[in-house]
Amino acid sequence: MPALMIHIPTLMLALLSGFAMLGVQLWMAQRSRLRYLDLGVWTWGSWILLGGFAMLSARPVLPVWLSALAGNGLIALGIVFYNEAIHRHVLDRSLPRWMWWGAPATAWALTAWMLSWPLAARTSAISLVFAALLCPAIVVLMGPGWRGESSLRAVALTLLAAAASLLLRSIHAITNPEEYQDLMQSSLGQGLTFLFSFISLIGAGFGFVLANFERVARRMEDMATTDGLTGCLNRMTADALLRHELERCRREGTPLAFVLLDLDHFKDINDCHGHHAGDAALRAFAAEVRLRLRASDVVGRWGGEEFGLVLPATDEPGATRLVDQIREAVATLKLCDGEGRPFSLTVSAGIAVAQRGASLNGDQIFMRADRALYRAKDGGRNRVQVHDSAWPRESDVGGIESSAA
Repeated sequence: MPALMIHIPTLMLALLSGFAMLGVQLWMAQRSRLRYLDLGVWTWGSWILLGGFAMLSARPVLPVWLSALAGNGLIALGIVFYNEAIHRHVLDRSLPRWMWWGAPATAWALTAWMLSWPLAARTSAISLVFAALLCPAIVVLMGPGWRGESSLRAVALTLLAAAASLLLRSIHAITNPEEYQDLMQSSLGQGLTFLFSFISLIGAGFGFVLANFERVARRMEDMATTDGLTGCLNRMTADALLRHELERCRREGTPLAFVLLDLDHFKDINDCHGHHAGDAALRAFAAEVRLRLRASDVVGRWGGEEFGLVLPATDEPGATRLVDQIREAVATLKLCDGEGRPFSLTVSAGIAVAQRGASLNGDQIFMRADRALYRAKDGGRNRVQVHDSAWPRESDVGGIESSAA
């Protein structure tokens, strides 16, 4: 029975075609909304790798020294571009400069030094170099990148597979030198290791495209649900969560507290210290609030200097304690404007609680918290007021109008 062989020239042609299609897809993705991300660097790396593999494939028509030097140098440079793209995407910083010139220089110098060696020894050594060059990207992806987009895990695993294939190729070349008499020699072992490393790099490219799409989708979702200045949820999202939590607490028979917080005399801060100082005050206030919330609590910016808290499974005493802590912490904030002039913040709060079994909807509990907030403002500010259902409705109406002003 004849031994199973892989026709290397046919394999090279098929893999080069696959890499070219990946390059076209990356180029098209880069020209879309993704052009602001890291696909440009990865795209350049893919085209450089394609050029390197093409130079190796052209060995029958090129001098051996030119094919080897150009091919190995371009492959090393392409892998460096992949590392750069991953470092930018995950760590938001570039590679060290020494790696940019060190990796291609090492590949060129090693190839030039080994030109007189047998092909098996050259293949083994350069495969180890390429596997080592993939390691920085793998370390980043298996570390901080593992907590990022889920597609980055696929990129990590495919690059790990590529490095493993290159390592196996290095071992196979040393242990089976008869299969490496010529780069285009039909051979099962040489063909399989080449195939797996090539396909793994192509798979990593597709995974990186998906990771960028995931990041864009997440950013669009954040823009649609989050207030850009403070990082809190916007009113539409927070209001939807308030209604959802009200329904859930009604089903489970637990109380829910809703709090409206309003910064006192905020217009004076903008007028006296400038809008930059006002923005800084809003960010500092939001940060103080988030420090004191549970994972199940929700903070949203209802508009201007008004914020809302949704506190599931929280009764009146629990909500009052939390809001008093926030009020006291805000009063101790040390803030300065752009000219170094200090200013302070205080906050007033209105609390409304949906008791167990209550049938309040989102609008009703908001109106109650708004009435309580008006009472806190009317009572001197820097106060916390809990809604009392015994309040006369005339003052309720006045409270709604005044606290909105």
